[in-house]
Amino acid sequence: MSLLVNLQLKVKPGQVPDLLETFKGILPGTRAYEGCRWVKLVANVEGENILEAVSQWDSKDHYEAYLKWRTETGVLGALLEFLDEEPVFRFLPVEQEY
Repeated sequence: MSLLVNLQLKVKPGQVPDLLETFKGILPGTRAYEGCRWVKLVANVEGENILEAVSQWDSKDHYEAYLKWRTETGVLGALLEFLDEEPVFRFLPVEQEY
């Protein structure tokens, strides 16, 4: 069963453009990581400083391996510098696809 991951980021005021530029360097590696089917970075219409990274993974194990890699390489820590709050992770198992 595949997994959708929704990562919500509340960005510090004025930092959205810099974070978007940072993601340009990060997300191609995410997409290329084993088990990642796709990844999209979207704006949240309910808040001007909220970005969400939505991705689909072959399994939660694949995502956990990816997150471990991003933590060990310092990418996750660097992203936290842009945020007002801790990121919110939501894990959504895909029950059916059409």
